[in-house]
Amino acid sequence: MTATAGSDPVTVAAGRAQLDPVTVECIRTLYRQMPNSFAAAIVVTVYMLFTGWPYTAHGTIFAWLGVQALSQVLRLGLFLAYRSAQPGPERLRLWAYFYTAYMFIAGLIWGSTLFLFWQQAQPITLALTMCGVYGISAGSVPGNAYNLPGCLSFIGTIFAMTFVRMLLIGDFGHIVLGVASLLFAAIMLGFARVQNRVLREGFAIRFENVQLLGEMREAREHAETAWRQAEAANLAKSQFLAAASHDLRQPLYALSLFSGALKDFALTDDAHSLVRNIQDNIAAMETLFNGLLDLSRLEAGAVKTSEHPFALQDLFDRLCHYFEPIAEAQGLSLACVPTTAWVKSDEVLCEQVMMNLIANALRYTTTGGVVIGARHSHDGGQDKVGLQVFDTGKGIDAADQARIFDEFVQVGNTERDRTKGLGLGLAIASRTVRLLGSHIDLKSALGKGSRFSFDLRRTSPGAAQPAPARGPAADLAKGLRVLIIDDDQAVREALNLLLSGWGLNYTVAADLAEARRAMAKGAAYQVVLCDYRLREGHVGLDFLTGLKDAAGDGPRPGLGLITGDVESDVMRRAQAADIFLIHKPVDPARLRALLNHLGSQAQTVEV
Repeated sequence: MTATAGSDPVTVAAGRAQLDPVTVECIRTLYRQMPNSFAAAIVVTVYMLFTGWPYTAHGTIFAWLGVQALSQVLRLGLFLAYRSAQPGPERLRLWAYFYTAYMFIAGLIWGSTLFLFWQQAQPITLALTMCGVYGISAGSVPGNAYNLPGCLSFIGTIFAMTFVRMLLIGDFGHIVLGVASLLFAAIMLGFARVQNRVLREGFAIRFENVQLLGEMREAREHAETAWRQAEAANLAKSQFLAAASHDLRQPLYALSLFSGALKDFALTDDAHSLVRNIQDNIAAMETLFNGLLDLSRLEAGAVKTSEHPFALQDLFDRLCHYFEPIAEAQGLSLACVPTTAWVKSDEVLCEQVMMNLIANALRYTTTGGVVIGARHSHDGGQDKVGLQVFDTGKGIDAADQARIFDEFVQVGNTERDRTKGLGLGLAIASRTVRLLGSHIDLKSALGKGSRFSFDLRRTSPGAAQPAPARGPAADLAKGLRVLIIDDDQAVREALNLLLSGWGLNYTVAADLAEARRAMAKGAAYQVVLCDYRLREGHVGLDFLTGLKDAAGDGPRPGLGLITGDVESDVMRRAQAADIFLIHKPVDPARLRALLNHLGSQAQTVEV
């Protein structure tokens, strides 16, 4: 704001202090999502405890844990104080400063791990500590994108301390690692800046829509304009989710591949055990991230349904095939009641809902087993089929039955045991079923088990949909010739480390031009695996489709698309082109299975 001649200085100062509505909404959302960050902090804290325990003085570990616990108490106190104060827009700037100050303190605590947990006599401790530091930094981006100063104070502090620690060692390799860490911090801050811009644009469009909807109530002639603005808001949210899905999955993808590559090194049994701990914690981070993203997509309306008739028995067969080994490992039975029923709905979403319900039933059942089945019913003159999941678990108290569908709610898991899930499965299932035009019905009694069910529209038998390919071969064929295209340097480095230990003849290209040069040399690739988003706006799916079209009816390599995008259009295009699609992050086991599957389908051809 610029003061003009005759302006009151007090009024001018007050105007400068006034926050715009978009900034106000960013700060309020920042505090609303604070509880989500507790889970991520706990996961990485537990990881640091277990990986540091064999190498670091236990007194040091307990001292750090004490400071970490105090910081979480401080975070909780800040959150509760904000909720109690319910500050107006004129005071939110102060609360943004409080949060930024807290993030600086948190950055000091996490940055100190390189001084406390890294033992130079044990090189593995550097890799373990860096995994934790990189993980907590990358995971902080979604929550801190609402407040860039807070993001800068957290990530900047962590990696400034990392750089100082590397300088104190003083040799070339560690200095290079310190510089690389600063570059990683810059990349994370760049992601945060992009997401902050998209978020602010989304909030701005939402406010515009509110204004336009008010005008609709006053004047019906503005209805069409308001509709276009509402569509623009949904598009902005979808674009943000697509960007977040791709950009934030990349660090997790690279981290998963790096941890997988560690397994191929000549490590001690204790080191291998630590690598498994790393992978377990990375898997927990991926589960939390994917669950939060799924919830965000559902709430933003980015998930679109595609209905067609399908046989429930085919769905039940796939579910039993997947969950029977899991049930047997727990000493439980899994039974499927045969059915001839057909329904009309979105088969993919129905399968996701049933998988969440069955996984939840197995998780909370200790004796007996789980039964899945279908039951015919009538509702308002319409024929319905109820998909049902029964268990003989401990049951759910009536007082808890409504809230178990809320995010992060887990009855009987006050210790937050990650083996019992994160409390997102039922929330995602409930929202997905609502998207299908139904709702989840729960019948349960303590000590007698539970029954979850939801109704779908019954229909007549039709053409069966082809089932997705499952069950790759047992192991990779030695010498499998693979071309992988990914524009992310960290991912390429991780792939090179991983694939070199698998005995493959492979090329990892940074872009399409490099891939085409490798093909022009007459390399006979059996598998071509490509990222969806590439440099300069290139789309990996178009490249793979071109390879398929060029091969015509002749032999062609197995084609696979790896993507962080979760847009239904991408999945439908890949399905229509008969190109196998897998979503990031991809752990080494899934990558190995994917290469195996594509290699078994391929016919060697000089591309």
